Amino acid sequence: MTTTSKSLEVEGVQVNIEWGKFITGSSFFVPCLDNRAVVTHIIVVARSFDMRVQCRARIENGMWGVRAWRVA
Repeated sequence: MTTTSKSLEVEGVQVNIEWGKFITGSSFFVPCLDNRAVVTHIIVVARSFDMRVQCRARIENGMWGVRAWRVA
């Protein structure tokens, strides 16, 4: 893909991720309730940029969501 930005739709809300700046070892957190759907969507979009990610459902700052780390 030529674009480095692609939105994730999280429970009806567009979340803009700057995939071109998502370097190996960095991470981002997406607040959500349906963590399985969000993890699946993150993995699909990351693969479209030839990236591998690892995702974990977790609570951060009192919010339930998913943290994704770029691993390759």
